[in-house]
Amino acid sequence: MDFTKMDISTVAHGKRGDGVRYLRLFLQEYTSLFNQKVNPGCPKCLTQYLNRYKNHFKEMDKKPQYRLHAKYENIPLDFGSPILVNNANITPEYAQKLLQKNGSRYFAYIPTQEELLQADEVQKLNSIPGKEPGLDDDDALDNESNTP
Repeated sequence: MDFTKMDISTVAHGKRGDGVRYLRLFLQEYTSLFNQKVNPGCPKCLTQYLNRYKNHFKEMDKKPQYRLHAKYENIPLDFGSPILVNNANITPEYAQKLLQKNGSRYFAYIPTQEELLQADEVQKLNSIPGKEPGLDDDDALDNESNTP
């Protein structure tokens, strides 16, 4: 079920063919992904949950992510560490720390160096003020001069 393409009304009131409400399915997926208690009776909260869910998947599409196998979700970063690493909070730094100890077995997907370098370049371009992704420098200057 792809909740990223649904609006809040469909999620809150829609049903599958077998009568199971989308809201129930969405909240199950949301809690498994974010490990957070939810309030299904709060319409404002449901909108926030859906927005957070959609933004999470947009972020994952932007850059190559390290992905852990399902059985290694919430693995401690180090022995006795209070930091539990999962697919929702994994960073390249956490991944490198896990990889140091023959940790490739924990990962379902490890991005190549080329993918990581490409993602860094895109991130640097997106952080330049006045620069829009996909535009060259001349186009960015034209856009700035057209603003009142």
